[in-house]
Amino acid sequence: MSYCFLLEDFWSAKIEIITRIKGISQKILYLCHYFLNHSVMKKIFAILVCALVSCTNSEEAIKAYQQQKEAIGLQSAEKQNELLGQSPMAFKQSMQAIAQQYTQILKNLPADFAAKEEKANRYQQLAIVSEYLLNHRKYTEEEAPAIKELEALCATVDLDNAADFNDYPDYQILVRNLFQWRIYSHKVQYEFDDPWGKVLADFKALKSENIKQELAPLLIEGVSPTSATDTNEEIIDLLPELLKNRKGMSGIEFQHELDHHIDLLNKLKAGQPFPALPILTDLNDKEVKYEHLPLKGKLLFIDIWATYCPDCRKELPALEALQEDYKTLPITFVSISVDRDK
Repeated sequence: MSYCFLLEDFWSAKIEIITRIKGISQKILYLCHYFLNHSVMKKIFAILVCALVSCTNSEEAIKAYQQQKEAIGLQSAEKQNELLGQSPMAFKQSMQAIAQQYTQILKNLPADFAAKEEKANRYQQLAIVSEYLLNHRKYTEEEAPAIKELEALCATVDLDNAADFNDYPDYQILVRNLFQWRIYSHKVQYEFDDPWGKVLADFKALKSENIKQELAPLLIEGVSPTSATDTNEEIIDLLPELLKNRKGMSGIEFQHELDHHIDLLNKLKAGQPFPALPILTDLNDKEVKYEHLPLKGKLLFIDIWATYCPDCRKELPALEALQEDYKTLPITFVSISVDRDK
């Protein structure tokens, strides 16, 4: 009896479940019929279908784009080294071709994604251009037009975008490279007119604290006997706080470097004893000690040069002419070669 009762309950439950499923199915069919026969519902249904297809297509498009970007290979060190080794004209043409490739593969992508990638790609390309300029500071007259075009590309870059500095690693590289390029340009243009004063003015004009903190170590070189007194004092006052806020050991290491520059500056201030020179040898390979030379109290003109330095060799006739002009005055000319190989 108990088995029959259980079997009867089982069949009753099964029939009830089937009945409920049929009822739900009929409701679903009714809703679909309503959607497809109501004009507003038809539009909503069509939008939902298109969105689903679009979502799938967008994911596929992004995946295809990433594969194409990787194939261009600009992220690889090998590709970058190849580009950096090219002549200025060849480099310019290569970068133009890469820019066109990036433009092509960005088509048919979601607008937000495309906008971010376009900016990232531009920073990546400009970072490599800025690296090229740093590596090719000296160029021939024939190479000058291509170099000037590359400089013009970088001249339009905003070096003070705090948000992009946080979000785009290539923008960080670009900013650092271009600030180094600016330092070099000031040193060339204002060689004897306090170039670091101009560099310091550019640095103080920046408003982004994260960028100033990153660039701060580049100012350490400006603490120098050749810089104006005011420039040295400003850099020395400015740097400790910025260096202290750097993460890890780098802040401490840079502070040690700054202390070294300050120590050297103090040793070379007017009125300080002349610093001891390393042991030197004369043309006859005899040892010469500065302390033994009869130079105390004399006005010295010290020229440091090397045979492997073309500019040094070019200046030798001018140095000889200078000695001739001042031979009647109490000036002693000391010429020191830093060649290791005699």
